[in-house]
Amino acid sequence: MTHSEILSGMRVLITRPEQLSENLALAVRNLGGHSVNFPLLEIEKITEEFRISSLKYAIKRLDDYDVLIFVSKNAVQYGSVMIKENWHKLPIDSEVIAIGPGTAKMASDYFGCEVLFPDNGSVSEDLVALPSLINVEGKKIAIFRGTEGREFLAGSLKARGAEVDYFEVYERNSTKKSCQELMEVINENHVNVLTITSGDSLNILNRMFLESRNKFPKIFQMPMVVPSARVGRLAAEFGFEQVKLAHGADTKSMVSAICEAASEVYKRDGK
Repeated sequence: MTHSEILSGMRVLITRPEQLSENLALAVRNLGGHSVNFPLLEIEKITEEFRISSLKYAIKRLDDYDVLIFVSKNAVQYGSVMIKENWHKLPIDSEVIAIGPGTAKMASDYFGCEVLFPDNGSVSEDLVALPSLINVEGKKIAIFRGTEGREFLAGSLKARGAEVDYFEVYERNSTKKSCQELMEVINENHVNVLTITSGDSLNILNRMFLESRNKFPKIFQMPMVVPSARVGRLAAEFGFEQVKLAHGADTKSMVSAICEAASEVYKRDGK
């Protein structure tokens, strides 16, 4: 088997929001696998007038902040629109930080500045370990994110003495699809590996099957690739039996873990 065929026979379910699925899907196909999209989250711009007005007011005072943190590509994309409409550019004295390399590159391209990011992972736990975020007492920090995200990052920075504000620039809504629809997609496409790239997506997946786990045991027995130890523990608690840990939600980390999962599948099937 050549490197370009390393995922031959693997049929990978990608649950990322539709806007973010193509890079991972392309990487899977380039390695000989088959990708199947089934977004568990929908990403939409903020529409409530009160939220929009509050964002505009806050962004016009963006130069009050010492550090700007972008926790996803969506945060960069939707945040940059708000910044462009309400501020001529990022404050030149603010430090810009991103959750991972992909988000950092997008932020650098959008804003034309240097962007820091963790070298050893792309989750909030890696982010708070950055040297520039260790001593933040008295600093004002803006976190660009979607609605209803994790509180770990802000909580950690506040515990270190920082003043933290959220800039919630997009909404995340759960899929309206049912577990029956998902199982039809899995069965029709002979999916043999699941991917989950966030705790939110995993929670949505679990809720879909709360009332019908005994009816669809197959999904709990399939290999599942997750982006962090935290999400992995949650998956195990929900009853997923084969959890494979990636070292981040970025495409490179997820593909590496998918390849490892494929190797285990091949061994089990005697290929």
